Amino acid sequence: MPVLPYYSQTEPPPETVIWRFLDLRKFRDLMANQELYFRRADLFDDESEGLPPEQYVRRVLALDLYDIKDQVALNHHLGQLAQAREMYFISCWHRFFKEDLAIWEQYGPDGAAVTSRYGLLKETLASVPDDTYIGLVRYGTAHLTDRFNAMEFITTKQEKYATECEVRAFLTSGNPLDGGNRHFDLNGFPHRVPLAENPRHPWVHDCKRRRISVRDLLEGVVISPWAQPDEVEEINLLTNNLLSIAPKNSDLRNEKTPTLRKYRDDHHIQKPTPQPEKFASARELDLYYKELLALTPDRVRFLYKQRWEKCRLETDGLPSSLDVQYLETALRVLKEMRAGAKQV
Repeated sequence: MPVLPYYSQTEPPPETVIWRFLDLRKFRDLMANQELYFRRADLFDDESEGLPPEQYVRRVLALDLYDIKDQVALNHHLGQLAQAREMYFISCWHRFFKEDLAIWEQYGPDGAAVTSRYGLLKETLASVPDDTYIGLVRYGTAHLTDRFNAMEFITTKQEKYATECEVRAFLTSGNPLDGGNRHFDLNGFPHRVPLAENPRHPWVHDCKRRRISVRDLLEGVVISPWAQPDEVEEINLLTNNLLSIAPKNSDLRNEKTPTLRKYRDDHHIQKPTPQPEKFASARELDLYYKELLALTPDRVRFLYKQRWEKCRLETDGLPSSLDVQYLETALRVLKEMRAGAKQV
């Protein structure tokens, strides 16, 4: 389908160089599956993704800060927008000017950046079956046009993110049964976000994946300045197997570049502490075993493959101990089913 225009769209020239920074697991996923990954907008680290500032909403809708009815109306409008943004799935690219350690640290410290051009990405989006859009993200609020326009909001970010120079590719996939009222509590009071007591339908996924031709899209691969030798080896192997180009090292890979740990210490960057591994109890595994026995072999195989798909996206690309327990149980059931079928 053709890429659609949208209100207030801003585009660079087609030959504009763009990069997408990927940690090793995401780079591995792109090379292995040749799929573009689109993340649902409400799951970004920035909780205000796709939402206008409160002051802007007050001004455009003429809401009084000290009027309780206007406060309720403000909650309602923001809650509706917070729910509506769940239909947007985003792939973030960087309009390249020069390399920056801050971008590498945040998005690809152990991986690589894949490089392309704006026009190539736009052509690639035209090959997917969804309604797709692409354009430059704008920062701050000066460009907003006193409209309450969701497309303007989903392509606008806070000024503090301006160094990301984002090119945003996104598609829309709405929930046809969504009533737009999951931000109301049991007393009929609107909140600014959808409430846990009103869960979204399970068919609204966290992401969308769309098959593409990586060869047609990518023009280069740049290895992170902090990638370790085994990571560099894997990036080279994956690239050489799929593309007719050789990866190159980042221009920032030199003796003057601080180690990743020192860079994070100097900039007071703290990464979340890893959570302790979870294990299933013997009772939980026994219950799971009995549930699987009641299913058909095809269904058990599907659940086994589904869990492996989840494992593939783990931070280190390896299954957790909990996943291993459930995978082993499913495999045990499949072997028993196969043995039983042979006896019959």
